Amino acid sequence: MLATAGLRIDQAPPMHLPFRFFATAPFFTSLIGCALLWFGRELLITPLLPVSIGVAHLAILGWLLMIVMGAMFQMIPVVAGIPVPWLAAIPWIHGLLTLGATGMFLGVGLEWRIAWMVPVAQVALLVAVVGFLVLVSMALVKAPARHPTVNAMRIAMVALAGTMLLGVTFLWEYTYGFLDLDRHAMVGIHLTWGLLGVMGVLIMGVSWQVLPMFYMTPEFSTPLANRILVGMVVLLILMPVVLLLVLPDRPWLIYPAAVPGVAAAWWYGVGTWRMLAGSKRKVVDATMLHWRFGFLCLALALVMLALWPLLPDDQWRLLFGIFYLFGWIASVMTGMLHKIVPFLVWFHRFSPLAGLREIPMMDDLSPERAVQVQWYLHVGSVFLLAVAVPTEWDWAARLAGAAMVATGGVSAYALWFALRNKPPAMPEMPDFASFFKDLPPPPALEG
Repeated sequence: MLATAGLRIDQAPPMHLPFRFFATAPFFTSLIGCALLWFGRELLITPLLPVSIGVAHLAILGWLLMIVMGAMFQMIPVVAGIPVPWLAAIPWIHGLLTLGATGMFLGVGLEWRIAWMVPVAQVALLVAVVGFLVLVSMALVKAPARHPTVNAMRIAMVALAGTMLLGVTFLWEYTYGFLDLDRHAMVGIHLTWGLLGVMGVLIMGVSWQVLPMFYMTPEFSTPLANRILVGMVVLLILMPVVLLLVLPDRPWLIYPAAVPGVAAAWWYGVGTWRMLAGSKRKVVDATMLHWRFGFLCLALALVMLALWPLLPDDQWRLLFGIFYLFGWIASVMTGMLHKIVPFLVWFHRFSPLAGLREIPMMDDLSPERAVQVQWYLHVGSVFLLAVAVPTEWDWAARLAGAAMVATGGVSAYALWFALRNKPPAMPEMPDFASFFKDLPPPPALEG
């Protein structure tokens, strides 16, 4: 049973549009694993190397943003109550994002000496993200819904626009070398808007709809959700001001600037944990384990973030990135994906046959054992990455890469498992006129 009250499921887009994004993301997961297998611990201890930057953006653009775009195209019509316009442009956005993320990894990360590689990646990413922003913003501006989830989507799209502008600036500076600003401050703003403003706010907002729908949890408190969003907005405004204007002279000001975001994260974590504790589903499946592991990693990431300004060693910021990006964001997104994909297949292929034919349950469309294996692989990769940072164990980073390669493969299998289920054929109804072909003609009426 699904809690779908207030959702406009009838406005969902055709299944193939979000699915192309979901099906591409596992490829990038495995590609990140291949990079770790090849380069090992070097990727983790030197974060500003071109290859490290390339792999980081491979994870953010090719893996996580790919899932974000597919989920947004699916959820905006359902949650906000208004369809996304120009559906014919969505396959182009997907193709350009794939080209841009791959081209950036090859041109910047691997430093392929191909003159057109980086410019093509720049243009592809710019057009893909701008196209995505235009389509979803047109829907979100007109959306009648004022649910906190919709407001979170609006905030995340503003943050994505700022992140994209800074990212394009960095790519142009990489190519032509013209940037005359505090590079460390600009990178800090880029990370703040991208990781906290886009990924963080969006996961918060989406979880307020997904958890009650798939896990039958209580509704998240609307006043508390609004306070969380206000705290995140204040953080996204204050942090750039501190980084640009006052950080060199008064570094301690970064702590009061971070207070609204830390308070928002605390409220969100406590409120969502209570939601999960109140779930009417007593069976703890692998997707629920993804959520719980994600919250554990979020708590660890906040600790690393607090230690970041105090200790000069890069390992704290690297551990923050591992726990936040791979431990929290990737865990929660993967858990949601293993619920959203079977639901989409069931809704589009089987829900019209409900009551007419025997159809599978939604859980029948998910390979539970494979999802459990994927969870173990994912937890193992995060643990090995965290171990590889403070130690000299190169093998730990390479083993984490092997686990990520396998994680991408299992995720792809789970998508195929859901898609292979075809709806049963409906029996053909006889022609209505055939019921009357053998009837005798009516008797002639007597005058």
